Amino acid sequence: MRVKVQITGLPDSSKLRRFAAYKLDVALSRFSHGIQDATIQLKDINGADRSGADKLCRIVLTMKNSSFVVIEELASDIDQAVGRAVDRLHQNVSRHLSRIVKIDRSGIRHNNLLLADV
Repeated sequence: MRVKVQITGLPDSSKLRRFAAYKLDVALSRFSHGIQDATIQLKDINGADRSGADKLCRIVLTMKNSSFVVIEELASDIDQAVGRAVDRLHQNVSRHLSRIVKIDRSGIRHNNLLLADV
């Protein structure tokens, strides 16, 4: 899985890049077989002058089956936005991949039952 971190309007610190990449790696390590690319976009929407929930974390995953998973999270602190976005992404990818496995498994069971009846 390739990870790309883009930072706009925030101090471009290597610490923030490492934090975001680490959180994503921890959350998605068990699903890496199904993920091709990951892009994390960290952005201060209003600029440094304003406060409020204006820090955006957008994560875009390209799955190996050519589908996309996109999660966006706004918060007043970029670390909170990253944490919540990664948590939601973990749940979403887990659900997405479990549906694929259930469909495949039910198809195999169904075919085996048909062959046993013949």
